[in-house]
Amino acid sequence: MPQSFWKILVYIKKGIQIAIVAIEDIVLCVKVNSYMLLDWLKEKKIIVFHISSPGQVQFISPIYNEFKKRNINTAFYLACDYPIKNKTDEMNIPLSHCISGRVTKYLFLTDVFLQTEIYGRGPKNAKRVFVGHGQPNKWTNWSEENLKSFDYYFLYGELERSMFEVIMKDRPESTKHIKLMDIGYPKLDAQIQGLYDRVKVLKGLGLNPDLKTIIYAPAWDPGGSLRILGLKVAEKLLEIDNINLLVKLHPVSMEPEDSVHYKFYTGGVNWQKEFSVFVDRSNFRFIGEHLINPLLSASDVMVTDFSGVALEFMTLDRPVIYIDCPEFYNKILREWGNDPEVSKNDDRFNAGRNAGVVVRDLEELKKAVRLSLADPSELSSKRESLIKRFLYNPGKASIAASDAILKLLNR
Repeated sequence: MPQSFWKILVYIKKGIQIAIVAIEDIVLCVKVNSYMLLDWLKEKKIIVFHISSPGQVQFISPIYNEFKKRNINTAFYLACDYPIKNKTDEMNIPLSHCISGRVTKYLFLTDVFLQTEIYGRGPKNAKRVFVGHGQPNKWTNWSEENLKSFDYYFLYGELERSMFEVIMKDRPESTKHIKLMDIGYPKLDAQIQGLYDRVKVLKGLGLNPDLKTIIYAPAWDPGGSLRILGLKVAEKLLEIDNINLLVKLHPVSMEPEDSVHYKFYTGGVNWQKEFSVFVDRSNFRFIGEHLINPLLSASDVMVTDFSGVALEFMTLDRPVIYIDCPEFYNKILREWGNDPEVSKNDDRFNAGRNAGVVVRDLEELKKAVRLSLADPSELSSKRESLIKRFLYNPGKASIAASDAILKLLNR
C-alpha cells in the first residue's frame, strides 16, 4: 500500500484518541461539577488542591490537615496530572473528589484553587493561589501565561520574595495582579519543631546510628549530577569508611512509568532499579518515600547539585556539598531561556550554593565530604545568614497558610 495511506491511518488513530480523551474530560467535568453543585447547595466552601506528581502531596497535606482542624464547612478536591488509583494516605479526600488536572479550569464553583506548580490552571473566577513545591531556584524567566495563572503567592520567606521581585520587575504587566503573602514553608513545620528523632529514623532503616550519615539528594533535571554521573556518585561516597549513605532522589525522578511526565522527569530511567545494585551494602539505603525531612534530621552531610532541598537541610546548620554541573548551567538553562550566571551565583536563585562547598569531580567530592564530617561548623555563619532569609513563621507556616485561606474565603 502507498505510504500516504498509512499516514492517513495514523492521523485517524490520533484523531480517535483525541476524541476519546475529550469525551472522557466532558464526562468528568459533568460528574465533578455535579458533586460541587451539591456541596455549594450545602453552603460549603470549595477548595481544590492541584499537584502535578505524587511527590507534591507533601507540600499541601500540612495545609490541608491544619485547615481540617478548623471545622469549617468546606469541601476538598484533589486534582492531579497523573492517574489516580488510590486516595493519598496524607489527605483523606475520597476518590470521587479526585480529578484530572486537565479539567480544573472548568470547575467554576471552586472558591480557592491552590496549585503547587506554575503549570496549574484553575478557573478564573476562583481565588488562585500558588504555593511552590520547594524554594524556587534556577528559573530566572517565568512565562507570561504561567504568571497569569495565579492571583496570590504564598511565599516561604524573604529569599523567595526577593527572587520574585526580580520576576515582577522584568514582567510588570504580567505580575501586577499578584498579591504576595508572607506564609512560610508548611512542609518544614515538623522539622523546625524537632519532631524527627535521628536515632529512631536510622534504626527504622536498619542502619547503625553510631555512624556518620551522608545523604545524596540531587535535582531531577537533565544536565544534573544524577543524569550525567548516574551511580558513580554513590560508588565514590561508599568508598568512605564508617558512614551510612542515603540516596533520596527528587520525587519526580521517581515518576511512575504510566505518567505523561515520566520521560521528561526521569530521562526514561527507572532509577530505583538502577540503584538496586547497592542493595547488598549494609550501610546503603535507597529511599522510595517522597518525604525527605526525617532523613535530613538523621543526616550529617548533604551532597547535591542545585536542588532547593539544600536550603531545607541548612536549617539544621549542617554542611552541603554541591557537585558542579556545567552542562546544566551552560546548555540546559540557556535552552530553557534562563540566565545561567544568575542561576549559579545569585543567592536568590542558586539553592544556597554560596553557603556550601562546590566540587568539580568525584575525587574532590570524596575529600570535601571527609573534611565536612571532620569540621561541620566551617561555613556555619554563611548558612545562618542565608537561612534567616529563608523562612517566614518558622514551625508555624501551616497555621499561617490556613489563616490566609480563611481570609480568602471571607471566613
